[in-house]
Amino acid sequence: MKTRTAACTVLLVLTAALTACGSGGDSKADPAACKAAMEKQFKDAMAAGDKADASDRPDSCEGVDDKTVQRYATEIMQKQIGDAVDKNLKGLETAQP
Repeated sequence: MKTRTAACTVLLVLTAALTACGSGGDSKADPAACKAAMEKQFKDAMAAGDKADASDRPDSCEGVDDKTVQRYATEIMQKQIGDAVDKNLKGLETAQP
């Protein structure tokens, strides 16, 4: 239950980060660095759990278009949720007699 609450909180954090500022497709954009920064931000927010605060879009995402940032947020959330489900299912398998 805490994982679901934390995931929802983190989703709100990422959504706030996406809408914090727009981007204009600058030629200096580094999508890989942006995604890495978003993954770190997500992990930090998950560690904070219910105490996570909305934060700004990572500086590394400056110049990366909003659709790309939104796609990264979706990919990060899907991976986290998938990992949590897999972990819980494995726990159920080993808990049975």
